[in-house]
Amino acid sequence: MELYRQVRGQGAPLLMIHGIISDSSFFQDCGALLASEFRVITYDRRGYGRSADTEIRDFSMQAQAEDAAEILRAEAKEPAWILGNSAGGLVALELAQRHPELVRGMVLLEPSLGYAESERQKLQAWNRELNGYVASGKLKRALPAFSRAIGVEAGGGGSLEELRRSYQNLTAFLLGELNQVQHYLPPLQQLRDLRTPTVMAVTRQGRDSMFATSSQSAAELIGWETELFPGHHNSARECPAEFADTLRRVLRRMEGATCDR
Repeated sequence: MELYRQVRGQGAPLLMIHGIISDSSFFQDCGALLASEFRVITYDRRGYGRSADTEIRDFSMQAQAEDAAEILRAEAKEPAWILGNSAGGLVALELAQRHPELVRGMVLLEPSLGYAESERQKLQAWNRELNGYVASGKLKRALPAFSRAIGVEAGGGGSLEELRRSYQNLTAFLLGELNQVQHYLPPLQQLRDLRTPTVMAVTRQGRDSMFATSSQSAAELIGWETELFPGHHNSARECPAEFADTLRRVLRRMEGATCDR
């Protein structure tokens, strides 16, 4: 299976993994800015965007981690920095566990890990709501539910092509990936034992949202550093310059800490 990918720039490899209801175009603007310093690698995850394939049945994080590993082996000449946005952060986590030799360090932006009981209950209720829309065939009604989860109002803007792609990606998530995301929760000790430098990113304007609070809680339990990023959950697309500046600063600090070991 050949996944759509794009590679820009020179320097240390940076793999940017998109979340749900999106594709690699999510990183178009901030990726262009980061390409002045990094070899930026983006791709459409299986089932999404230009990697849509009706024959795909396995949306597990394990299968998707192998996709990311294959791309890194082809496009990166050394261990890569990983930016995992939302569910892309879950793919990054599985990648680091299965192929630590490919990963230099990770920044995970609100991947919604429900380790704390209160957070797990909120995520499970959200999962039940979305599965209800799937069962009734009312997929478009999931968009407001997703907006509530990330702390923003649902919007209907964008070109016809953008709206078409968003609906295609929404369908891929609800019919393929929804329950894989909900049930992905590696043992806490397994993540504590990871030797990969990891920072949990939480957005300033979205930090009270369900995705952010569950991620913050997980970082505290695991012992990961947290970092405030600009905007809401979709800040890489909504404020690309600020996002790129913040990510660049965090990666430089992580690089310095790695060199000091």
